[in-house]
Amino acid sequence: MKKNRQCSGLLLTIMKISFYQIVLAITFVAVSKAHDGMAQDFLNKSLTLKAEDVKLRVALSQIEHLTNVQFVYSSKSIEVNKKVNINASESKLSEVLDGLLKPMKISFKVIGGQIILNPAEEHLISPKEVSLPKENTEVLEQSVSGKVIGGDNNQALPGVSIQIKGTNKGTTTDEKGNFRLSVPDEKAILIFTSVGYQKTEITVGNRSVLNVTLIADVSSLNEVVVVGYGTQKKVNLTGAVGTVNMEELQSRPLTNSSAALQGQIPGVYAAQTSGKPGDDNAVINIRGVGTLNNSNPLVLIDGFPANINDVNPQDIQTISVLKDASSAAIYGNRAANGVIIITTKRGTSKKIQVSYNAYFGMQESTSLPKVMNSEQYATLYNEASINSGRQPRYTAAEIQKFRDGSDPLYPNINYFDVYYDKAPMQNHSLSLTGGDDNLKYAFMLSNLSQKGILIANQYDRINFRSNLDAYFLKNKALRLSGRIAGNRSNRLSPADEWNTKWYATTAPVWPLRNSKGEYVAVIGERNFYGETMAGSTATDLRHQFNGQIEAQYTILDGLSAELDLGYNWIQTQTNRYHANISLYKLDGNYNKLPSDLSENNQQDSQTLLNGLLRYNKSFGKHDIALLAGYSEESFRTDWSNAYRKNFVNNTQPELGLGDAATMSNGGGAYDLGLKSVFGRVGYIFNNRYLFEANVRRDGSSRFREGLKWGTFPSFSAGWRISEENFIKDEIPGIRELKLRASWGRLGNQNINSNYAYVSTLSSGQNYTLGGALKPGVAATALANTDISWETTTQTNIGADLTLSNGFSFTLDYFQKKTDDILMQIPIPITMGDLTPPFQNVGKVKNSGIEFAVSYRKKFANKLNFGATVNLSHIRNEITDLYGRSPIINGQKAYIEGYAINSFYGYQTDGLYQISDFNWQNNNDASIPNSQRKYTLKEGVVTVANFNPQPGDFKFKDLNGDGKVTMDKDRTIIGKQFPDLTYSVQLNADWKGFDVSMFWQGVQGIQGYGFQELYIPFSNFSNNGIWWMDRWTPENPNTKYPRLVFDETRTNIHSDFFVENASYLRLKNIEIGYTLPTSVLSKIGIGSIRIYSNIQNALTFSKFKGFDPEQPVDQVRAQAYPQVRIYTLGLNVKF
Repeated sequence: MKKNRQCSGLLLTIMKISFYQIVLAITFVAVSKAHDGMAQDFLNKSLTLKAEDVKLRVALSQIEHLTNVQFVYSSKSIEVNKKVNINASESKLSEVLDGLLKPMKISFKVIGGQIILNPAEEHLISPKEVSLPKENTEVLEQSVSGKVIGGDNNQALPGVSIQIKGTNKGTTTDEKGNFRLSVPDEKAILIFTSVGYQKTEITVGNRSVLNVTLIADVSSLNEVVVVGYGTQKKVNLTGAVGTVNMEELQSRPLTNSSAALQGQIPGVYAAQTSGKPGDDNAVINIRGVGTLNNSNPLVLIDGFPANINDVNPQDIQTISVLKDASSAAIYGNRAANGVIIITTKRGTSKKIQVSYNAYFGMQESTSLPKVMNSEQYATLYNEASINSGRQPRYTAAEIQKFRDGSDPLYPNINYFDVYYDKAPMQNHSLSLTGGDDNLKYAFMLSNLSQKGILIANQYDRINFRSNLDAYFLKNKALRLSGRIAGNRSNRLSPADEWNTKWYATTAPVWPLRNSKGEYVAVIGERNFYGETMAGSTATDLRHQFNGQIEAQYTILDGLSAELDLGYNWIQTQTNRYHANISLYKLDGNYNKLPSDLSENNQQDSQTLLNGLLRYNKSFGKHDIALLAGYSEESFRTDWSNAYRKNFVNNTQPELGLGDAATMSNGGGAYDLGLKSVFGRVGYIFNNRYLFEANVRRDGSSRFREGLKWGTFPSFSAGWRISEENFIKDEIPGIRELKLRASWGRLGNQNINSNYAYVSTLSSGQNYTLGGALKPGVAATALANTDISWETTTQTNIGADLTLSNGFSFTLDYFQKKTDDILMQIPIPITMGDLTPPFQNVGKVKNSGIEFAVSYRKKFANKLNFGATVNLSHIRNEITDLYGRSPIINGQKAYIEGYAINSFYGYQTDGLYQISDFNWQNNNDASIPNSQRKYTLKEGVVTVANFNPQPGDFKFKDLNGDGKVTMDKDRTIIGKQFPDLTYSVQLNADWKGFDVSMFWQGVQGIQGYGFQELYIPFSNFSNNGIWWMDRWTPENPNTKYPRLVFDETRTNIHSDFFVENASYLRLKNIEIGYTLPTSVLSKIGIGSIRIYSNIQNALTFSKFKGFDPEQPVDQVRAQAYPQVRIYTLGLNVKF
């Protein structure tokens, strides 16, 4: 039933919580301290270097490696190939640069943590405000003109935004980089902005001509991407690696980190299949599904394999997705389904920064199926009774009672409204980061409280995380890092959540309570709403702890060793209690349900050891990067359970208070071990020709000796065409153009058995001996000693293009083939109730195209705009089942030439019409339809073992023998993989205001309708409202068959149940405002942003189930509805 909620109470609660949290955050400011970061300190670094007769660019490269600085310059403006000498011993960097550069008439300046080099006689525009020196320029009052060029290539820059500071007046440069602008006076300041270049401010003075050189923003070209066991510059990547912009997601109400992947990277399909609090049951596929087993990608959180939802989304710094074999091969045995690398926020050598983020939200179902009311249900029930040769069940008087609601035993209830309701949620996150050159730290704490839209659903979670990095010895040769993280979650839900969701489909004619307020048993059995209200609930308490220690020592220049140790521990305790309750039955009796309690405890532990040796060196035009490593992982799970019945009362559901005579218990344990050695070679020539090779050898305890180890290599290459002179000179608008190609082989051993190659015994296999029951053990699963690795071979061809006008493009084509797929083939029933063995018996191919385009533009009126479009098309196909095709499993099947888990059944050909039949008395039209004895006319297709009637399904005779049979006329009728996935991200900001929209969708995917709503009068369930358009003699032109109680006619797997599940969804829309810093700085606050957000705001789809993102292969109404969330949020930084 709907509950009345007072908005004023909610707002008051929000205001109270916000006040206390802000006070808490301000308290942290009291412990803040500042650290100097002036340019002079930057130049005071000590340097020891001796080099004779080397090129300037080589000398600069050596200085970069020794002092951890970065030089930025144009090779066209500076003689980088001129020979120089350096002899410095414990000298300041500034002194070395003076002696090196001044004789060559080269000036240098520290800007934004980089050292910018320019010819001394040229004027360089600083990103900070400067005044131009007085040169021979013509003074024209209130008018200024000039030309803007890029400092990286000395080419004209079109489309540069030029704004008069403090006004909305401005202009842009033309295609030749020229501009003209009227200014109010000589004090006017012009602001020059262009994508890919640093923002520049210039005071006009008495000048009329301003020729401006913008400094290239090398941060984009030097953007670092997290890859396997390290990082690489994005421009040097040769593999297919996608990244998620976490800054754009920080304010979205993401309760699970898996949601951060949705629509962000082409080739990554992420669906939130549940609206359950704290668990979106995400399905994540990277470049299709290449196995019939567990297809989940490997997830690494700060280098440790983990569940993606074990990290708070607010704590994430970066997400990288390794999509092709060359980028993922370094992880070998667990990378066949792709790799997701998550790094969390780390400390910085800046002053302490405290951040507080909070949001408050209200949830509701995105869509609940439209169902019948009691009058409609009863009327159609009577019709189905007549069609089935029975007497009508409901009288006219009873139907009137349903209509007017005069009797509680004749209700009109929409049970979706009983079991589902709106629900509040809130989240608070607090972080503290800072440090200095020797110690960097980050501490994060968050709390989520989320009530579910299903009755008796509540989820509470606390996350904490701390990251420390400490540097020791001369030149910070030793780094020690420590990471501690964990979470505690507590989930409350109905004791029988599956059945509770099932009973939400209850027909409206079933009463919830009688006139005494007692709960009524549906069809004389259960009432899960009443049982839940009486105390039938489940609690799931989960504790997770992760600790890591990392040591890195620089042995020699460019050579370092690293050791990582990690431990992960998870404890889960589940208590499921069924309350003692008596349910009223419509015959006047009661169904008495006894109480019972089951307790389950499980501990999962995981250890990780990594040893790495790295060597990175640059000499001349050559850059090499070498990596060698060893990895070892171990897993262990211990579990136990206990059960008792008949408790004294419902207020003390403690295991010891149950009847000891009903006691039972069990337990067990299993483990897994993995070992690996691996290596990588990277080579770059002249900053334009790229090559990388990886190899990994893995061993798994899931396979026997002799088959335990597998070797997985990969190769990739790239060509930065934009570094060639014919591009630099002829097409200056191209900032980056790169071609990529890769090939690699990956392994997979991720099956749901750790001992598939050995025979195992199970307890509880009791037997009778001498008239008494004896305990026993028996083999319950068949073994296969010859199983080994699945192997996935993947090729990839790609291109990356970045233009100076703000556009960026990425295009990839890939082909992924998986051989020797591990799967369990059904065995003959004559072999008994045994679990079939795993076998290497299948091949699957995925191929597709991925495309992404983004645009960024800064306009003269302080308007910034950005747009990103992602598209991917993937085709999934089973290519070989080793002679076992088809393998049928209910409404799905594995068939060569079709996608994995395709829907399998009959193709409908409309409905049988009266004109297809003959009946008595030479088709006497005066005989009522219900009294006719129909026989099919000659030539009309019939169905084996089925006596069709007008209004029944007509199926296609695919083999043309005149009769539809199960073994000859079933075929593929749909698939659960989309032909196209796409997303559009739009964002803009202007003078503190910001707005963003995120659209996401899939096309060419099918879903299977719920049995409860698609089969009329199934069990106790309601019917979908679409059944009002069923077949009758008066309504023959419809897709819905006549109503009968015979499920052999209605519950036949066919394309009638397969629906178009394509959708387009406004996944997120947000508007925010950031208060001016000029006001906040006076009270010690860095920034405050308030925002409002709607998640899953709009959905366009023809799917009639709960939600098109739900599992598309489900046939029962056990799905947890997806939710729409309205939120109000606050971000504060100190």
